Parts: sequence; C-alpha cells; structure tokens
Amino acid sequence: MLVRRLIPIAFLALAAPACQKSKPAATPPLPVTFAAATTGDVPLYLDTFGNCVAIASVTIVPQVTGILSQTQFAEGTAVKKGGVIFQIDPQPYEAALTQAQGNLESAKANLLNAQQDLARQQKLYQTKVADVQEFQNAQAAAQAAQGSVLAGEAALKTAQINLGYCTISSPIDGRTGPYLINTGNLVTANQSKLVNIQTQSPIYVDYTVSESDLPQLRQWLDGDGLEVDITIPGDADYIGRGTLRFIDNQVASGTGTLEMRATLPNADLRLLPGQFVNVRLILTTLKGAILVPATAVLVGQTGDYVFVLQADNTVAIRPVKKGQREGDNVLIESGLAAGEKVITSGQIGLAQGVKVAPQPHAAPAAK
Repeated sequence: MLVRRLIPIAFLALAAPACQKSKPAATPPLPVTFAAATTGDVPLYLDTFGNCVAIASVTIVPQVTGILSQTQFAEGTAVKKGGVIFQIDPQPYEAALTQAQGNLESAKANLLNAQQDLARQQKLYQTKVADVQEFQNAQAAAQAAQGSVLAGEAALKTAQINLGYCTISSPIDGRTGPYLINTGNLVTANQSKLVNIQTQSPIYVDYTVSESDLPQLRQWLDGDGLEVDITIPGDADYIGRGTLRFIDNQVASGTGTLEMRATLPNADLRLLPGQFVNVRLILTTLKGAILVPATAVLVGQTGDYVFVLQADNTVAIRPVKKGQREGDNVLIESGLAAGEKVITSGQIGLAQGVKVAPQPHAAPAAK
C-alpha cells in the first residue's frame, strides 16, 4: 500500500516543471531610432540640366586681301573690344591711298579749269561772240569735271577705308580660340577665317523644364526673374548663381519641354561654352517648412507614411504628403507637426501600437 501512494506524488513532481515551460515569454520591444520633425526655411526648386552658351561668338574674317603681317595676341587669351589683334601688310593700300589722293587733286584742277572756261564761254555767248554750241560744250565739260571730282573723293574714301581694314580689332570682349591662319599667309577678303572669339563673362545657360512643371512655374514667376543655381558635375566646390532671363514662347511638341535661359556673371570663368551643368531653378523659399530625415518616410499602398513615436513608446502610423529632398532630409507638406517624433530606422516589423525601444537618430556626418 505504501508503494501505490508514492507513484502519484512522483508523477506530479515531474509534471510541474513541464507546465512552467509552456508559458509564452514576453516579446521585447523592437529597437528603433527616432528624430523630431524640425522647421526651417527651404527653397522650393526645379532640378534639371543644361549647357553653357556664349553670349557672343565672332569669327574674325578680313575685309581686305593681303599678307597677314602681325598677330598681336596669344591663343586662348582674353582680348578687349577695340584692341588690335591682327595686322595685314598695309603697303599696297597706302600706295592706293596716295594714288587716290593724286587722282583727286588732278580732278579738282580739271574742274577749276573747266569752270573758268565755262565762265569765259558764258560771257562770249552773252555778247554774241560765241555760238550756243560752244557754250553748251563748256557746260558739259564743267559737269564732267565735277563728276570726276566726286568719283575721286569716293575713291579716296574707299582707299582710306581699305587701309583702315588692314588693322583688325576685336569687336567684343572675349577669349580667343586657336589661330586659324598663321602670320605670313595670304588672306582673302571676306573668306579667310582668322580666329574665333567668344564672350565668356557673362555667359548663358540653356536648359529645359517639363511642361508638367508649368503650373508651378507660373505660380512663382514674377517680372524680376527667378534665381538659378548652377553646379558642375564632379566639382562639389562650385556653385554659380544667375537669373532666369528668357522663356521660350512654345513647348516642344516632340519632347514636351520648354526652353529656358539663365544669365550668369561667370567672373571666374569656371564655365565654358558647351559645358554640361546641373541647373536648379529656385521658385521661392518656404518659411517654417517641416523637415524629417529621408529614411523616416515609407511608401505604402495608399501613399507615403511615417511611424510616429507616442509618449508610451508605442508607434502610430501617420499618412503624410512628401515634398522635395533637402540634403539628408525631406520636406513634409502635410500630415506632421514640428516637434513630433518619427521613427528613422528599425521599421521592419512595426505596426500600429507596437512597443519599441527608441534611441535618438544620429545624423550623417557632414561631407
């Protein structure tokens, strides 16, 4: 009888630990990081790309034929408007000018003689000594002599102009390209190309925006023009600021884009015609805009949302309307207030009301 009573007691002793192991363990809070929504003045912009274009580009062509005797600049250097850059041998044109001066003096002498003869014939005709034919011949000779003087004056003027064309000056401020013809060669009037000069300061930047951006562009465009920031791919140190000066009068039907042009001072000549650049058209500055780290915004089936950290360390799903990127942050147009805390990492496994173990968000180190 004693053995029968011990068996149930031993069974209960063995079963007790098994019952204790079957209880579910409490789920620990999920580790996450959080950051408070901040406010700041944020520029509202459109990003695109474009190319630099010279405001003025002139290819120098001689206006007289002759030997190119002097080149008075180095390739790739700056030249000033009115500064002498080439000299064509002037000797043939100096000789032509001297000849024109002599011809004019001869024509003037002939005119004087013809005028004196006409005066004599007029007196003789009035006294009936000379007949009308002689008087008319004298008139014709005086008119012909007058015409010769006018032709001589025109020839002299042409010779002076041609001699002046032997000295070639830059028509613009700019920077020269390579020599297209070297000193000593014969150049032909209105044909030979000597050098190209381009104005680089200021400079144009041509770019396009999508027609879908036109409503937003019209909203902020005013008569003073919008500011434009220019950056060079691969050159983080350069930012150039210019002004929108031109908008095309039609949208390109093939691409659905609108041509635009900005003007930049380019005083340091960092931009060159033909260069590819990034363009940021500043529409306005949003005062007191809401910003959160970009990693806080997630995309769901119904749109963008964030997890908001509650006072009891639970999270709540909050739909938001996301705006443009601003560095490591993103603009929140609606759905969030300044100071509210949002989860920035560890969102996997989160759901409405889940308990979390929050840690402050560490901002990326400045580059």
